[in-house]
Amino acid sequence: MIQRFKQLLTSQHKLVAVLKSAAQVFAIRLLGAGLTYGSMVLLARWLGSYNFGIYAYVLVIVTLLGLAFSFGFHASGLRFVASYLAKQKLRRLSGLLKQTFTIIPALSLLATMLCAGLVLAFRNAIEPYYFAPLLIGLLCVPVLTLLNQLEATARAFGWVHVAYVPGYIVRPLLMIVFVGGLALFGGTIDAANALWATIGACAIAVVGQGLLVYAGARRHLAEVRPAFHTRHWFTVSLSFLMIEGLRMLLDNADIILIGKFLDPHSVAVYFAVIRTAGLIAFISFSVIALAVPKFAEIHSTGTRQELQKFVSGIIRLMFWPSLLAAIALACLGPFLLSLFGADFQTGYPAMLVVLAGLVLRAATGPVEYLLNMTGHHRDTMRVYAWAALANVVLNLLLIPAFGIMGAAIATYTAMIGGNLVLYRLVQKRLGVSACIIPLMRRTKNSDLEAAADVRLRRA
Repeated sequence: MIQRFKQLLTSQHKLVAVLKSAAQVFAIRLLGAGLTYGSMVLLARWLGSYNFGIYAYVLVIVTLLGLAFSFGFHASGLRFVASYLAKQKLRRLSGLLKQTFTIIPALSLLATMLCAGLVLAFRNAIEPYYFAPLLIGLLCVPVLTLLNQLEATARAFGWVHVAYVPGYIVRPLLMIVFVGGLALFGGTIDAANALWATIGACAIAVVGQGLLVYAGARRHLAEVRPAFHTRHWFTVSLSFLMIEGLRMLLDNADIILIGKFLDPHSVAVYFAVIRTAGLIAFISFSVIALAVPKFAEIHSTGTRQELQKFVSGIIRLMFWPSLLAAIALACLGPFLLSLFGADFQTGYPAMLVVLAGLVLRAATGPVEYLLNMTGHHRDTMRVYAWAALANVVLNLLLIPAFGIMGAAIATYTAMIGGNLVLYRLVQKRLGVSACIIPLMRRTKNSDLEAAADVRLRRA
């Protein structure tokens, strides 16, 4: 009884620590969400719906490639760095960081050059208005890759401001300054120049964040001789790459296929819908950002009861604020969409579908990250593979028939289905219920709880 009480106190302490840090992340993300949203509104006004649609389409592709060409290290780094810090395996930590920031940028640059070659080789299969912006956008991919890696490293160390200020505040501010300056001095404002502004903003953010991460890591590892476990790191990271790639396909196949079947104006309207409804996602993001390293830490040193207590608190912090924010956005939706332009209000019905999907997604909590951080990433990969396939098939069927409404229905049907399967797997693998309303009554049988503890420690 005393031992369990101590475990619950430890879990409560960790939850309070996450809540305090999450409040900082929430404040940064709230400001960042406002700046990013404002920059998108201004871009839509400055560019017009046609050029804004081209910019949005290319930006989605560039963002996907930036994550893909991290080769999973930005995701696996959260697990490895948090675990190595908890266990004080500083030699491995030093080796991981040295390898990550030498090999990954080089591989990313080579992969981007290959993509540029493919765009040139298949230019006849690409719509003419996408061709030049795609080549310009590809220049940003290695920069985005490094930005993602730096953010993940800072998150794993717990450096909240270093992790989020450069990407979520500095970058959109610079975008507004660059494109606004172009408008002020009478320059040409089109999708190509907006992408050049994006490259400049990302490059400045990377330099600043890189210096801060280097200085922080050096304080921990200045006298540490690195140890390398290259094969293990690459094996796990490639699994994370598959998960991240499938998740990004699940999240973005709708925009890519809208760009294929419909015109740039439709892309612009749907992008505005996603950006507006997605304002509620920063609530979940703020909590998950700090909780993910704790999942790995509790997995390494804790018990099932401690993990359940922590997860239950995290889900409550995610769901109820997301629900309230969704209700507010549903009321303000027509006004917010009109900020992009008068013809953007046609996306409001699709926005309601997206809001409902995001709330349901928040209800099942951080199921993906629970599995990934406890060694069950292959389960996540299999589920996301089927969900991504279902998403593509549903979008292919529904977009030609129902336009952007079909894209919203297809995407969030596949997404919620995948989350329900992941919820069941978390329950099976870890003995933890990860839903605001448990879909299966948790057993109180002590033998089953003990077995769950064994699975947790062996995972």
